[in-house]
Amino acid sequence: MTEANWVRHSVQLGIVGVRRTIRGLQRNPYRLRLLGISAICGVISFGGMGVLYALLLRTLDAPISIPGSVRLGVSSLWMGAVWFFSQRTLLYWRRPKAEAFVLTTVSTRTAAVGMLLTEFFTACLFLVPPTVLLVGVVGYAFLSPVSLVLVPLAVGLFAATALVVGYALGFAYLVVASRSRGLANQQGQLIVQLVFLAVVVYLVAQFFGGVPAVWEMATFAWLPTSWLVDLAILGTPVTASLSRALASVLGSLAVIGGGSLVVERLAGAYWVTDPGSVTRDGGDTATGTRSHDGGTLAAGISPLVIPGFVGRPTQRVAQVVLLRLRRAPRRLLFLVTLVVSLGIYLGVIYAQLDNPLALVPVVCALFFPWLTGATFGLNPLGDEGAVLPATLTPSISGREYVRGFMLPGLLYGLPITVLCTLVGTMVSPYPLGVQAWFVVVGVVLHVVSVVLAPAVGMRFPRFSSISVSQNSGIVPPSMTAIIVYSLAVGLLGGGVLLALLAPVSLYDVITAEVVPVGWARLIGVVGGLGIAGVVARWGYNAAAYRFEQYTVD
Repeated sequence: MTEANWVRHSVQLGIVGVRRTIRGLQRNPYRLRLLGISAICGVISFGGMGVLYALLLRTLDAPISIPGSVRLGVSSLWMGAVWFFSQRTLLYWRRPKAEAFVLTTVSTRTAAVGMLLTEFFTACLFLVPPTVLLVGVVGYAFLSPVSLVLVPLAVGLFAATALVVGYALGFAYLVVASRSRGLANQQGQLIVQLVFLAVVVYLVAQFFGGVPAVWEMATFAWLPTSWLVDLAILGTPVTASLSRALASVLGSLAVIGGGSLVVERLAGAYWVTDPGSVTRDGGDTATGTRSHDGGTLAAGISPLVIPGFVGRPTQRVAQVVLLRLRRAPRRLLFLVTLVVSLGIYLGVIYAQLDNPLALVPVVCALFFPWLTGATFGLNPLGDEGAVLPATLTPSISGREYVRGFMLPGLLYGLPITVLCTLVGTMVSPYPLGVQAWFVVVGVVLHVVSVVLAPAVGMRFPRFSSISVSQNSGIVPPSMTAIIVYSLAVGLLGGGVLLALLAPVSLYDVITAEVVPVGWARLIGVVGGLGIAGVVARWGYNAAAYRFEQYTVD
């Protein structure tokens, strides 16, 4: 039975959940600093661009039409937000927080709505800086006081609808998986495979953008969420559809209300009843693998092979890394979320470029090295689980341990990076010399990535697991490690590619036309690769030293 004052109780649960999130951030100063620095840099960069666009908009004569790229960006961003919240369901809300207390003192509706409010209030905390920036830009560009109300309203409806739809899809999947033995046993593999298939289909659709029907589907231009743009710009010289604005408000309220009821039903069916999941991942820790001999490990990862000339300790560590991923591919769920979000964003950029094929080798040279490092070595200590004290014994040196995490990425990730970058350069409009440099940059950045991943992962380890089924969990890398690693790889690779692709006019300004552009470009690329090599060497030594000096509290 639902209690009479369930609304007040739900709001209280939401406030308590936000306080828990804030306390978690306060206990992690590194993550808090990164968020603060990211917010400041974002406000400065996007604020400067916003002011420039605002000045440009003020010079245009009314009426101003809404570009299709704006609607495209909003729809794509909404799809990414839905995916993000559905993953939050699978990773963080399989069981309610303080389950024994919540499910015995309040109704299921209160618990479900409290969960949604917790996520919505948390999202609002992170959306405050961009919303304030957007309100300032729109207000400065059009001197419209109505924007002070309509822009936050549009942002709030955007977040709320994505939240409710994402959680409805997430709990629908959980309910179906809990009632299907085959799906429950293979849900990790299925999620990874389905997401990979969806990304491939989306990228293929982008290449066939000349077909109108395919273009409409691939760019999400058909989603009514783009109508929130009309709501945000009402009262400005930009031409907006009042009917679409009203439809976006009414439709959002209907989605929020109806979706909340769906989430309540599905969450109640999954929380209250015992699904009896049959999923048992023996690969979530290395407890079982450490007791096996080399033959057992080699059979476990077959047909993959780790050569013996690298040394027995290094070979064993590399085999255990591959065996963990084979037994529990759900460890990659955090990467799946990032890849989908990045794929949607790159799809939007690809659709707007005059020569989109020029983006392909850049993405290949940066993305595949980053993905390989994050897959194999971003949480080495946390992956050890209960056997970490035994791993830290002097039976293996720090250098051998780090090389064990590097080896799978070098053996099986490096050929993929080379092949994809080579294919990407062949379809690009760049000359042969630049194409060769792309491959070289991809190889060097790949080596740097597989070295930096364990170094960053050991510096910012995570040991707490998150539930992915009724009786098993995974230990994903810490958010701090993901951010630091992504920034390091992005800055190193982006700097080298900038030196490779920078226009001649930029080199003329930097060198004052004293040094030939060709030599300046060569010095920039080789210097960037040299810096990347130095960082990789430092990361290797730092990771080995960290392993040898690490102690379990």
